Amino acid sequence: MRQRRMPGRRRMGGQSFIEYLVVLMVGVIVLVVGSDPPIQKLASAIREYYTDYSYAISISSMPNCFTGAEVGPVSVSVDKCVDLKNPEWPVDVEFN
Repeated sequence: MRQRRMPGRRRMGGQSFIEYLVVLMVGVIVLVVGSDPPIQKLASAIREYYTDYSYAISISSMPNCFTGAEVGPVSVSVDKCVDLKNPEWPVDVEFN
């Protein structure tokens, strides 16, 4: 005995495809449009994480950044590792 197919079955599958496509397009528009879109925040967070990660991987061990010397009442310490996010003069002089 042969089963009868429901008429319009193929059309229903096409309708669900269109519904999924519309929901996907709305989702993409929400992520991309705006003054500060979330996709841009995500991209900058990944970029910042990658630069910090690649720097941490590139150094094999923690460097000895501070060198100091004392001459009488004067002590001088020099920071050989420059902080690129907050650059300062690397020499600190103290008078005892």
